[in-house]
Amino acid sequence: MSAARRAIDPVDADRPDDRLASRQADRPADRNADRPDVRPGRRQLLLAGVAGLGGLALAGCTANGNTGSAQSNPSSTGGVGATTTPGTGSPTRGGTPTAGGQAAARPSAVVMHGRASVPVLCYHQVRPYAGDDTAYVRSMLVIPPEKFAAQLAGIKAAGYTAISPQQYRDHLFAGAALPAKPVVLSFDDGKDNQFQQAMPALRKHGMTGVFFIMTVVLGQRGWMTKDDVKKLVDAGMSVGSHTWDHHMVTKYSGTDYTTQLVASRELLSGLSGQDVVDFAYPYGAWNTAILPHLTAAGYRTAYQLMDKPLDVKRPELSLRRILAVSTWTGPEVVAKLDAFARDAPSRS
Repeated sequence: MSAARRAIDPVDADRPDDRLASRQADRPADRNADRPDVRPGRRQLLLAGVAGLGGLALAGCTANGNTGSAQSNPSSTGGVGATTTPGTGSPTRGGTPTAGGQAAARPSAVVMHGRASVPVLCYHQVRPYAGDDTAYVRSMLVIPPEKFAAQLAGIKAAGYTAISPQQYRDHLFAGAALPAKPVVLSFDDGKDNQFQQAMPALRKHGMTGVFFIMTVVLGQRGWMTKDDVKKLVDAGMSVGSHTWDHHMVTKYSGTDYTTQLVASRELLSGLSGQDVVDFAYPYGAWNTAILPHLTAAGYRTAYQLMDKPLDVKRPELSLRRILAVSTWTGPEVVAKLDAFARDAPSRS
């Protein structure tokens, strides 16, 4: 099939490194048996030659997260150029915002380590299972709406309060008080079923969530639209960046930092009306070399998965998340949250 005829694959793009996911799901050693998007006659890919992107092509993600380099500057897809920070009192780089808009001193890494104890769940697609979903996809990447609702109900019944990433940031940087049992509910990639299914379910349960969106897919079939981004915020949700096209951050060089980090943040800030300062690593993969680039791009927090500990010097840029498993019942997901909070340092 030529690149021009390829379409968006309906299975989620955010396939964490199998080594990361298997540690949470106890998957068998044969990774190929349940690898997502391995289907007869279909290549593993995210997007290539999609109409409306000016001929931009995106290399497919393999199960170990390898991707090609970005093909073009995303400004051709409608990026917003220089950032105009929405709202007031929120600096785009460094420091902690204060009521007067001035940046306060950043607390020590030791203090931040002690505060980085909020459990964070990571979801991908909220939709019914499809006939060609593999066992891995059904377990790790897709959760049916009724199972998702059951998990939310269990979380709420156990006394957890869903908080926004801004509340978490305020706690990390300034020691702001949090509910007794806080949790962050996050959603990666920007599939349309997150807007259609996850967001209404969150609102029904009186919860909020953060949606980490890769911007190259906005407006394409099966993905959120640019209008959806603003509607999420209007519904009480938060928006974060998941790069432009889901390339692994450990492989960046040259203009990748601008393309993947700066342009995606600027576009999402412009669409949402929020100052987008939260980031989620594709595949959960990161290294210390990316951290100064995130700071320079204006991000204040970044989320991985559970494979690595917090960074010693920049814990706020290596916050850990639990990859949610669709087969968990309400009590089972609560047990995971309880274990995370119990094992993390006490909040101070």
